Amino acid sequence: MNLKRILLLLLFFSMVSLQAQQDLTGTITDESGQPLPGVNVLVKGTATGAVADFDGNYAIKAPEGAILEFSYLGFVTKSVPVGTATTINVVLQEDVSQLDEVVVIGYGTSTKKDLVSSVASVKSDVLENQPVARVDQALQGRATGVEVTSNNGTPGTGATIRIRGNSSINGNNDPLYVIDGFIAGTGFNLNTINVNDIASIEILKDATALSIYGTRGASGVILITTKNGKGMAPGKPVIAVNHYYSLQETANRINILDGQDFIDYKNESYQFVPGPDGFGFTDTSLPLVFDPENTTTTDWLDVVEQPGAISNTDVSITGNSENANYFISGNYFNQKGLLRGSGLERVNFRTNLDIRVSDRFKTGIRANMTHYKIENNKVNYGNIVSSVLPIRPVYLEDGSFSFENPISAGLERNPEADIQHRVDHDLVTQLITNAYVDYKITKNLSFKSTFGAQLNYVKQNNYLPGILPERVTGGYGRINTNFTKSILNENTLNYDLDLDDHSLKVLGGFTWQKDNNESTFAEADNFPNDVVSFNNLALGDSETATVGSGYGQRTLTSFLGRINYGYKSKYLLTLVGRYDGSSVFETGNKYAFFPSIGAAWNVDEEAFMVDSDVINRFKIRGSYGIVGEQGVAAYNSIATYANTATVFNGSLVNGVLVGQVPSSGLTWETTKQLDLGLELGFLNNRISFEADYYKKTTEDLLLAVALSGQVGANSTTQLQNLGSVQNKGFELGLNTINVQNDNFTWESNLSISSNNSEILELDDQEFISLQSTGNQGGNSARLIVGEALPTFVGARYLGTYKTAEEIISDGREGRSFIGGPRYEDVNGDTNINDEDFQVLGSPIPDFYGGFRNTFTYKNLSLDVFFHGSYGAEIWNVRTQTAYYGRGEQNVDPIVLQRWIAGVNETSDIPRAGPSNSLFNVNSDLNIEDGSYLRLKTMTLNYDIPMEAKGLGNVFSAMNVYVTGTNLLLFSDFTLGDPEVNNFTAGSGLGSVSQGFASGQYPYAKTITVGVKVEF
Repeated sequence: MNLKRILLLLLFFSMVSLQAQQDLTGTITDESGQPLPGVNVLVKGTATGAVADFDGNYAIKAPEGAILEFSYLGFVTKSVPVGTATTINVVLQEDVSQLDEVVVIGYGTSTKKDLVSSVASVKSDVLENQPVARVDQALQGRATGVEVTSNNGTPGTGATIRIRGNSSINGNNDPLYVIDGFIAGTGFNLNTINVNDIASIEILKDATALSIYGTRGASGVILITTKNGKGMAPGKPVIAVNHYYSLQETANRINILDGQDFIDYKNESYQFVPGPDGFGFTDTSLPLVFDPENTTTTDWLDVVEQPGAISNTDVSITGNSENANYFISGNYFNQKGLLRGSGLERVNFRTNLDIRVSDRFKTGIRANMTHYKIENNKVNYGNIVSSVLPIRPVYLEDGSFSFENPISAGLERNPEADIQHRVDHDLVTQLITNAYVDYKITKNLSFKSTFGAQLNYVKQNNYLPGILPERVTGGYGRINTNFTKSILNENTLNYDLDLDDHSLKVLGGFTWQKDNNESTFAEADNFPNDVVSFNNLALGDSETATVGSGYGQRTLTSFLGRINYGYKSKYLLTLVGRYDGSSVFETGNKYAFFPSIGAAWNVDEEAFMVDSDVINRFKIRGSYGIVGEQGVAAYNSIATYANTATVFNGSLVNGVLVGQVPSSGLTWETTKQLDLGLELGFLNNRISFEADYYKKTTEDLLLAVALSGQVGANSTTQLQNLGSVQNKGFELGLNTINVQNDNFTWESNLSISSNNSEILELDDQEFISLQSTGNQGGNSARLIVGEALPTFVGARYLGTYKTAEEIISDGREGRSFIGGPRYEDVNGDTNINDEDFQVLGSPIPDFYGGFRNTFTYKNLSLDVFFHGSYGAEIWNVRTQTAYYGRGEQNVDPIVLQRWIAGVNETSDIPRAGPSNSLFNVNSDLNIEDGSYLRLKTMTLNYDIPMEAKGLGNVFSAMNVYVTGTNLLLFSDFTLGDPEVNNFTAGSGLGSVSQGFASGQYPYAKTITVGVKVEF
């Protein structure tokens, strides 16, 4: 081919190429819908390129069939083929492998690289589509330093969350919740947040992260950020519909001695005779008390349990335009509980809107409205486990409900009657909203003001109809209402300066928050009929009717500031302070300052590390500071009044007297915390590791000190600042990308945490008693100087008496019997009581954590998550009656291995009969190992290709998934599930009285099937 022909051919192809060039435009945004300026756009394989402008817009020429490559620091590079469309909009995903993701902190955000604080982050992909009503139930094992215990399986029940241990005794140990910037308090109702609306959760743990919240940061802070708007293109919203349905069954059902074995045990116990020698024997010639042939038996757990179910539907619309983005969602959640008559039904509506009015002025709002109804559990499950005997029928021969204990003849509730007729439900309506304006005063200075409100209305309806066996005087009705209102205004200035080597970020602000609470109740008894139940309390007996009301208010004003300084991205320094004033303290003690300092060194930015092929992330950080706790009741610093009745001039009249003694001189609890952290990344962050060591000491503990005698009508104690407690521990997080190729990825995440608590001082008291189990065994948990917070105490169980000589040597003639229980008599007085109690253990685990593996093959993914706890003890309240066979109570199946004369005389399980008088001794028999490993969730996802069967013509994305929850549990605990807590969260001794079990509402094993579509 001659040169002329070659030149003509090249010219022809060049003209064809030029004719095929297209003018392409589009907008580049991140996953939240925010424009990304400065993104590089390149026609792959050529030198043709462009850069996105300030609003994320770009323009470029490219031929059909070419590939556009979009790259931006901190985001995954994306390749898009050029078709016939002239507009190509692109959403870039953050590149987590670069570990420079944005983390939400108090009053702002920070990149992970610039962060000097200890902050755990949980993203939405971890939380989505878990069959739970509350987000705290989905947090277990997901973040280091955060211990989450699901107290029981009741629909809508809250979990106990402890961030780096208990920091208070009479104060508050629950974390502070901040929802989209609104400080919602420590008692925020998580039932009102739809889990699938959440974009991320950050848990603030160290002083530099917490001190920006001052008096409310000592127990940690949980920041919940909900989703912002995003769309496929400006003006084109994404509509998503997500529905799942779950089937549930009781997991780890509690074992109770069945009817026939119970009859045998009781008959044997009635054949026990003390005998002339006082050591006892069994006389089998005595007649049987219960005839096995004519005694009705009932499995009461079968009576009250049922298969559970959950139905959940989410509908959302997300999108953006040139000047706005929005996220609107609705949710319907309906759960039928595992116990008949219990459940939760919820409707939730959310609107998130951001508007850019001009280049300098932005505004927006976050609003969430929720209404739900909880059908409270009508039966006392723990009472069924311990006291409703298997030889009691559901109905009597005349068809009425049975009403008495077959052994004691005492009047008892009938669980079936409770389910059918008892009325007990809560109606809750909540609105939480937070609006903001953001004005850029200069290039480096901006002002932001937010105004938020939380309104919460709760109505509790209760009615016990006259048909219930225990209601011998007719029906009883009660209504409780509670209305809380919280108003928050925050105003902040932000100064941001970046020079060649130096960066400076300064935050300053003023905040004001006011909380109000109003409550009322009314109750009446002796209703003549049950037609209207609680809807007309006037039908009750006017002489027994009572009414009441209450009011409370607290105000908090604060000044806050934070300075972040960085030099060459190597050396970071953070100074934080908050000056808080609270109305709950008396004049002179209302204000306190909470400062902190933190520093970090990005070693990987040093010259000797920059070119490393192995280590690409190496940070050392440390912080120290002070945070506070104001968890005391309003008006605690002033004397209050209580009503009473008195006789005046021969007539009964109302009067008042002192209700409580004021806590003079009371001030804040202060927690001083040291944190040392190390962050490492290897092999382009295929392996990343993060470790923290912390030590925090809480001083000026709020303790309720006993007063001499009765002072006032309602109080025998007074809050004082006395004592101190210390928590220290470590946290380890490991993330690995084990396999990564074009079709298959395997990633692992491991978190392990440990916390050791120790009481340092209790105002010269040896110990403080916490809780009694209610079985006459004395106090079973204490606060003891030098021990963990809290500590179990009781006598040491030595087994059974095998010979008369053992009884004689212990000085127990006539009081103990062969085959009966034997305890260590510490003081040698032959009596077994609290003088013989010893430290038996603590509900605080040695360590806890979670292990997640995700496997992805093309469009298929499998997510497997285990979480567990090791080293905690649990106090089994039921042991004190079920182990010793108290006459009118249920018995544990372990008694099948009991001591029996001539049959099993080596057993350490007490014989039937003589142990009733010693059932009330707290002992290490009550202590069980609370360690467990649980397969928490396993989820199989499949993203259906849209080209299949033309689905792309209707949907832009479709995903189907199957999730199993609580599929496996490895535990030696004998009373159901080891995640238990008899006592409630909040302030008071109940907040540290953890680890007690008496037979809680059962946990569920759940199978969920769901589908999510976008169009």
